[in-house]
Amino acid sequence: MNANRRPTKRAMCQKFLCLCAVVGAGCSTEPRGLDSFPSDTNPSPRSTIVAGSAAKPISTSDRPPVIFDGDVISWDEMQPRLYEVSGGQVIEEIVLERLLRQELRLANIAIDEAAIALEEKTALEALSTDPARAAQLLTALRNAQSLGPTRWAALLWRNAAMRALAKREITITDDTIRQAYDTAHGPRRIARLIVVSDIATAEKVRTRLNAGEPFSEVAAQLSIDSSAERGGLLAPIARLDPSFPPAFREVLFTIKPGENSAAILLENGYAIIQLREEISGDGVNPATTRAEDERSARRAQERVEMDRLARTLLRKARPTIFDDSLSDSWNRRPRTEN
Repeated sequence: MNANRRPTKRAMCQKFLCLCAVVGAGCSTEPRGLDSFPSDTNPSPRSTIVAGSAAKPISTSDRPPVIFDGDVISWDEMQPRLYEVSGGQVIEEIVLERLLRQELRLANIAIDEAAIALEEKTALEALSTDPARAAQLLTALRNAQSLGPTRWAALLWRNAAMRALAKREITITDDTIRQAYDTAHGPRRIARLIVVSDIATAEKVRTRLNAGEPFSEVAAQLSIDSSAERGGLLAPIARLDPSFPPAFREVLFTIKPGENSAAILLENGYAIIQLREEISGDGVNPATTRAEDERSARRAQERVEMDRLARTLLRKARPTIFDDSLSDSWNRRPRTEN
Protein backbone atom coordinates (compact mmCIF):
# COMPACT_ATOMS: atom_id res chain seq x y z
CA MET A 1 0.00 0.00 0.00
CA ASN A 2 1.31 3.42 -0.92
CA ALA A 3 2.38 5.19 2.28
CA ASN A 4 1.86 8.61 0.74
CA ARG A 5 -1.60 8.17 -0.68
CA ARG A 6 -4.29 10.66 0.30
CA PRO A 7 -8.05 9.96 0.66
CA THR A 8 -9.98 10.07 -2.59
CA LYS A 9 -12.93 12.39 -3.17
CA ARG A 10 -15.17 9.36 -3.29
CA ALA A 11 -13.92 8.07 0.05
CA MET A 12 -14.40 11.51 1.57
CA CYS A 13 -17.99 11.66 0.35
CA GLN A 14 -18.74 8.18 1.59
CA LYS A 15 -17.50 9.26 5.02
CA PHE A 16 -19.64 12.38 4.76
CA LEU A 17 -22.76 10.43 3.86
CA CYS A 18 -22.19 7.76 6.48
CA LEU A 19 -21.68 10.19 9.35
CA CYS A 20 -24.10 12.92 8.35
CA ALA A 21 -26.95 10.74 7.18
CA VAL A 22 -26.59 8.43 10.14
CA VAL A 23 -29.78 6.64 9.21
CA GLY A 24 -31.08 6.00 5.73
CA ALA A 25 -28.01 5.26 3.70
CA GLY A 26 -26.93 2.44 5.93
CA CYS A 27 -23.22 1.74 6.19
CA SER A 28 -21.09 3.08 3.35
CA THR A 29 -18.20 1.11 1.93
CA GLU A 30 -15.80 3.57 3.50
CA PRO A 31 -14.35 1.79 6.57
CA ARG A 32 -15.64 3.37 9.77
CA GLY A 33 -15.95 2.13 13.30
CA LEU A 34 -16.66 2.76 16.98
CA ASP A 35 -20.37 3.02 16.28
CA SER A 36 -21.95 -0.12 17.67
CA PHE A 37 -22.07 0.12 21.43
CA PRO A 38 -25.22 -1.21 23.16
CA SER A 39 -27.53 1.25 24.87
CA ASP A 40 -29.54 0.77 28.04
CA THR A 41 -31.13 4.21 28.06
CA ASN A 42 -34.68 4.27 29.40
CA PRO A 43 -37.39 4.77 26.79
CA SER A 44 -39.19 8.06 26.44
CA PRO A 45 -43.01 8.06 26.59
CA ARG A 46 -43.22 10.37 23.59
CA SER A 47 -41.54 7.84 21.29
CA THR A 48 -44.04 4.95 21.44
CA ILE A 49 -45.10 4.61 17.81
CA VAL A 50 -47.33 1.99 16.20
CA ALA A 51 -45.21 0.75 13.33
CA GLY A 52 -47.56 -1.66 11.65
CA SER A 53 -50.13 -4.40 11.98
CA ALA A 54 -50.17 -7.90 10.57
CA ALA A 55 -53.85 -7.53 9.77
CA LYS A 56 -53.28 -4.58 7.46
CA PRO A 57 -51.88 -5.43 4.00
CA ILE A 58 -49.32 -3.27 2.22
CA SER A 59 -51.78 -2.40 -0.53
CA THR A 60 -55.53 -2.55 -0.96
CA SER A 61 -55.30 -2.40 -4.75
CA ASP A 62 -56.91 -5.23 -6.69
CA ARG A 63 -54.09 -5.18 -9.22
CA PRO A 64 -51.31 -7.66 -8.32
CA PRO A 65 -47.86 -6.13 -7.80
CA VAL A 66 -46.03 -8.72 -9.93
CA ILE A 67 -46.84 -11.38 -12.49
CA PHE A 68 -44.16 -13.91 -13.40
CA ASP A 69 -44.56 -16.67 -15.96
CA GLY A 70 -48.31 -16.20 -15.90
CA ASP A 71 -48.58 -16.52 -12.11
CA VAL A 72 -49.30 -13.75 -9.61
CA ILE A 73 -46.73 -12.86 -6.94
CA SER A 74 -49.03 -11.33 -4.34
CA TRP A 75 -48.45 -8.73 -1.65
CA ASP A 76 -49.19 -11.41 0.95
CA GLU A 77 -46.30 -13.47 -0.39
CA MET A 78 -43.93 -10.52 -0.65
CA GLN A 79 -44.79 -8.66 2.54
CA PRO A 80 -42.91 -10.77 5.15
CA ARG A 81 -39.76 -10.82 2.99
CA LEU A 82 -39.89 -7.09 2.34
CA TYR A 83 -40.26 -6.47 6.05
CA GLU A 84 -37.36 -8.80 6.89
CA VAL A 85 -35.05 -7.16 4.34
CA SER A 86 -35.55 -3.53 5.32
CA GLY A 87 -38.54 -3.09 7.60
CA GLY A 88 -36.51 -2.24 10.68
CA GLN A 89 -34.35 0.26 8.83
CA VAL A 90 -37.41 1.99 7.35
CA ILE A 91 -39.05 2.22 10.78
CA GLU A 92 -35.88 3.78 12.17
CA GLU A 93 -35.77 6.35 9.38
CA ILE A 94 -39.40 7.36 9.92
CA VAL A 95 -39.02 7.43 13.70
CA LEU A 96 -36.01 9.72 13.40
CA GLU A 97 -37.88 12.02 11.03
CA ARG A 98 -40.76 12.36 13.50
CA LEU A 99 -38.38 13.05 16.37
CA LEU A 100 -36.54 15.63 14.28
CA ARG A 101 -39.81 17.39 13.46
CA GLN A 102 -40.48 17.65 17.18
CA GLU A 103 -37.03 19.16 17.76
CA LEU A 104 -37.47 21.61 14.88
CA ARG A 105 -40.79 22.79 16.28
CA LEU A 106 -39.28 23.32 19.71
CA ALA A 107 -36.40 25.29 18.18
CA ASN A 108 -38.72 27.20 15.83
CA ILE A 109 -36.66 26.12 12.81
CA ALA A 110 -38.12 25.49 9.34
CA ILE A 111 -36.45 23.36 6.67
CA ASP A 112 -37.06 24.81 3.21
CA GLU A 113 -36.28 23.55 -0.27
CA ALA A 114 -33.08 25.61 -0.38
CA ALA A 115 -31.68 23.76 2.64
CA ILE A 116 -32.52 20.40 1.07
CA ALA A 117 -30.97 21.42 -2.27
CA LEU A 118 -27.82 22.49 -0.42
CA GLU A 119 -27.46 19.00 1.07
CA GLU A 120 -27.48 17.44 -2.40
CA LYS A 121 -25.08 20.08 -3.71
CA THR A 122 -22.70 19.40 -0.82
CA ALA A 123 -22.75 15.67 -1.49
CA LEU A 124 -22.06 16.18 -5.20
CA GLU A 125 -19.19 18.59 -4.55
CA ALA A 126 -17.61 16.14 -2.14
CA LEU A 127 -17.67 13.44 -4.82
CA SER A 128 -16.00 15.38 -7.62
CA THR A 129 -15.36 18.89 -8.91
CA ASP A 130 -16.53 17.65 -12.33
CA PRO A 131 -20.38 17.85 -12.25
CA ALA A 132 -20.82 14.99 -14.71
CA ARG A 133 -18.46 12.75 -12.78
CA ALA A 134 -20.08 13.72 -9.48
CA ALA A 135 -23.52 12.82 -10.81
CA GLN A 136 -22.20 9.47 -12.03
CA LEU A 137 -20.61 8.65 -8.67
CA LEU A 138 -23.72 9.72 -6.79
CA THR A 139 -25.87 7.43 -8.94
CA ALA A 140 -23.54 4.53 -8.16
CA LEU A 141 -23.59 5.37 -4.47
CA ARG A 142 -27.38 5.59 -4.37
CA ASN A 143 -27.68 2.27 -6.19
CA ALA A 144 -25.32 0.62 -3.73
CA GLN A 145 -27.31 1.96 -0.77
CA SER A 146 -30.77 1.27 -2.29
CA LEU A 147 -31.58 4.98 -2.14
CA GLY A 148 -34.47 5.39 -4.55
CA PRO A 149 -36.31 8.69 -5.03
CA THR A 150 -38.35 8.42 -1.81
CA ARG A 151 -35.52 7.38 0.53
CA TRP A 152 -33.07 9.80 -1.09
CA ALA A 153 -35.42 12.74 -0.61
CA ALA A 154 -36.02 11.66 3.00
CA LEU A 155 -32.28 11.33 3.60
CA LEU A 156 -31.63 14.84 2.31
CA TRP A 157 -34.39 16.20 4.55
CA ARG A 158 -32.98 14.43 7.62
CA ASN A 159 -29.50 15.76 6.88
CA ALA A 160 -30.84 19.29 6.44
CA ALA A 161 -32.83 19.03 9.67
CA MET A 162 -29.93 17.65 11.68
CA ARG A 163 -27.52 20.24 10.25
CA ALA A 164 -29.88 23.09 11.13
CA LEU A 165 -30.13 21.80 14.70
CA ALA A 166 -26.40 21.02 14.94
CA LYS A 167 -25.29 24.49 13.84
CA ARG A 168 -26.43 25.92 17.16
CA GLU A 169 -23.70 23.90 18.90
CA ILE A 170 -20.82 24.70 16.54
CA THR A 171 -17.87 26.86 17.63
CA ILE A 172 -14.86 27.33 15.35
CA THR A 173 -11.54 28.02 17.08
CA ASP A 174 -7.87 27.88 16.17
CA ASP A 175 -7.74 24.43 17.74
CA THR A 176 -10.57 23.08 15.58
CA ILE A 177 -8.93 24.57 12.47
CA ARG A 178 -5.67 22.88 13.47
CA GLN A 179 -7.58 19.61 13.83
CA ALA A 180 -8.97 20.01 10.32
CA TYR A 181 -5.49 20.65 8.92
CA ASP A 182 -4.11 17.62 10.73
CA THR A 183 -6.92 15.41 9.44
CA ALA A 184 -6.38 16.52 5.82
CA HIS A 185 -2.60 16.94 5.69
CA GLY A 186 -1.01 15.33 8.75
CA PRO A 187 0.20 11.77 9.29
CA ARG A 188 -2.49 9.12 9.55
CA ARG A 189 -2.59 5.56 10.74
CA ILE A 190 -4.46 2.53 9.42
CA ALA A 191 -5.68 0.09 12.04
CA ARG A 192 -7.94 -2.84 12.70
CA LEU A 193 -10.43 -2.67 15.55
CA ILE A 194 -12.31 -5.02 17.86
CA VAL A 195 -15.04 -3.64 20.15
CA VAL A 196 -16.66 -5.73 22.88
CA SER A 197 -19.11 -4.80 25.60
CA ASP A 198 -17.27 -6.03 28.73
CA ILE A 199 -13.75 -6.48 30.10
CA ALA A 200 -14.07 -10.27 30.40
CA THR A 201 -14.69 -10.59 26.65
CA ALA A 202 -11.86 -8.15 25.98
CA GLU A 203 -9.47 -10.40 27.90
CA LYS A 204 -10.65 -13.41 25.88
CA VAL A 205 -9.94 -11.44 22.71
CA ARG A 206 -6.45 -10.58 23.95
CA THR A 207 -5.80 -14.24 24.81
CA ARG A 208 -6.80 -15.39 21.34
CA LEU A 209 -4.69 -12.69 19.67
CA ASN A 210 -1.67 -13.53 21.83
CA ALA A 211 -2.09 -17.18 20.83
CA GLY A 212 -1.60 -16.13 17.20
CA GLU A 213 -5.13 -16.03 15.83
CA PRO A 214 -5.49 -13.49 12.98
CA PHE A 215 -6.89 -10.19 14.21
CA SER A 216 -9.29 -10.00 11.27
CA GLU A 217 -10.83 -13.39 12.10
CA VAL A 218 -11.32 -12.56 15.78
CA ALA A 219 -12.83 -9.19 14.81
CA ALA A 220 -15.27 -10.83 12.40
CA GLN A 221 -16.38 -13.31 15.08
CA LEU A 222 -16.54 -11.17 18.24
CA SER A 223 -16.53 -7.44 17.47
CA ILE A 224 -19.81 -5.59 17.94
CA ASP A 225 -18.53 -2.69 15.82
CA SER A 226 -19.74 -2.25 12.23
CA SER A 227 -16.14 -2.73 11.06
CA ALA A 228 -16.40 -6.43 12.00
CA GLU A 229 -17.62 -7.29 8.50
CA ARG A 230 -14.28 -5.96 7.18
CA GLY A 231 -12.21 -7.84 9.74
CA GLY A 232 -12.08 -4.67 11.84
CA LEU A 233 -10.38 -2.59 9.15
CA LEU A 234 -10.75 1.20 9.59
CA ALA A 235 -10.10 4.10 7.26
CA PRO A 236 -6.89 6.12 7.86
CA ILE A 237 -7.17 8.11 11.10
CA ALA A 238 -5.38 11.36 11.92
CA ARG A 239 -4.03 12.09 15.38
CA LEU A 240 -6.52 14.95 15.89
CA ASP A 241 -9.51 13.51 14.01
CA PRO A 242 -12.53 14.47 16.18
CA SER A 243 -14.59 11.62 14.73
CA PHE A 244 -12.80 9.22 17.10
CA PRO A 245 -12.54 9.37 20.91
CA PRO A 246 -9.34 10.95 22.29
CA ALA A 247 -8.44 7.83 24.28
CA PHE A 248 -8.68 5.73 21.13
CA ARG A 249 -6.46 8.12 19.12
CA GLU A 250 -3.90 8.42 21.92
CA VAL A 251 -3.37 4.67 22.01
CA LEU A 252 -3.39 4.37 18.21
CA PHE A 253 -0.50 6.81 17.94
CA THR A 254 1.62 5.13 20.63
CA ILE A 255 1.60 1.49 19.49
CA LYS A 256 3.94 0.10 16.82
CA PRO A 257 3.01 -1.50 13.46
CA GLY A 258 1.72 -5.03 14.01
CA GLU A 259 1.25 -4.43 17.74
CA ASN A 260 -2.06 -5.08 19.52
CA SER A 261 -3.16 -2.59 22.14
CA ALA A 262 -4.44 -3.32 25.60
CA ALA A 263 -8.20 -2.99 26.08
CA ILE A 264 -9.22 0.67 25.86
CA LEU A 265 -12.15 1.75 28.01
CA LEU A 266 -14.53 3.90 25.97
CA GLU A 267 -17.95 5.28 26.79
CA ASN A 268 -19.89 2.04 26.42
CA GLY A 269 -17.40 -0.69 25.67
CA TYR A 270 -13.81 -1.85 25.30
CA ALA A 271 -11.71 -1.48 22.16
CA ILE A 272 -8.60 -3.35 21.07
CA ILE A 273 -6.56 -1.93 18.17
CA GLN A 274 -3.94 -3.40 15.88
CA LEU A 275 -1.81 -0.86 14.01
CA ARG A 276 -1.32 -1.84 10.36
CA GLU A 277 0.44 1.09 8.72
CA GLU A 278 1.35 4.76 9.04
CA ILE A 279 0.87 7.25 6.19
CA SER A 280 3.16 10.29 6.20
CA GLY A 281 1.81 13.84 6.10
CA ASP A 282 2.11 15.87 2.90
CA GLY A 283 3.98 18.85 4.39
CA VAL A 284 1.58 21.51 3.06
CA ASN A 285 1.99 24.91 4.75
CA PRO A 286 -1.02 25.49 7.09
CA ALA A 287 -1.06 29.20 6.19
CA THR A 288 -1.99 28.36 2.61
CA THR A 289 -4.95 26.14 3.57
CA ARG A 290 -6.53 28.05 6.46
CA ALA A 291 -9.77 29.01 4.64
CA GLU A 292 -10.27 25.44 3.45
CA ASP A 293 -9.38 24.09 6.89
CA GLU A 294 -11.95 26.39 8.51
CA ARG A 295 -14.66 25.08 6.19
CA SER A 296 -13.57 21.51 6.90
CA ALA A 297 -13.59 22.18 10.65
CA ARG A 298 -17.14 23.44 10.46
CA ARG A 299 -18.25 20.42 8.43
CA ALA A 300 -16.45 18.04 10.78
CA GLN A 301 -18.11 19.55 13.83
CA GLU A 302 -21.47 19.39 12.11
CA ARG A 303 -20.92 15.71 11.29
CA VAL A 304 -20.07 14.88 14.89
CA GLU A 305 -22.98 16.87 16.30
CA MET A 306 -25.45 15.49 13.74
CA ASP A 307 -24.32 11.97 14.58
CA ARG A 308 -24.68 12.68 18.32
CA LEU A 309 -28.12 14.20 17.81
CA ALA A 310 -29.45 11.24 15.86
CA ARG A 311 -28.11 8.75 18.37
CA THR A 312 -29.55 10.72 21.28
CA LEU A 313 -32.98 10.94 19.70
CA LEU A 314 -33.10 7.29 18.64
CA ARG A 315 -31.92 6.10 22.04
CA LYS A 316 -35.30 7.27 23.36
CA ALA A 317 -37.32 5.55 20.63
CA ARG A 318 -39.23 2.40 21.55
CA PRO A 319 -41.80 1.80 18.80
CA THR A 320 -44.55 -0.72 19.47
CA ILE A 321 -44.40 -3.17 16.55
CA PHE A 322 -47.24 -5.65 16.09
CA ASP A 323 -46.06 -7.45 12.95
CA ASP A 324 -43.68 -10.34 13.70
CA SER A 325 -41.59 -9.88 10.54
CA LEU A 326 -41.21 -6.17 11.19
CA SER A 327 -40.32 -6.78 14.82
CA ASP A 328 -37.63 -9.27 13.80
CA SER A 329 -36.21 -6.82 11.27
CA TRP A 330 -36.20 -4.01 13.86
CA ASN A 331 -34.32 -6.17 16.36
CA ARG A 332 -31.75 -7.31 13.78
CA ARG A 333 -31.04 -3.89 12.23
CA PRO A 334 -27.66 -2.14 12.66
CA ARG A 335 -28.18 -0.02 15.76
CA THR A 336 -27.71 3.61 14.83
CA GLU A 337 -28.67 4.76 18.30
CA ASN A 338 -25.88 2.78 19.95
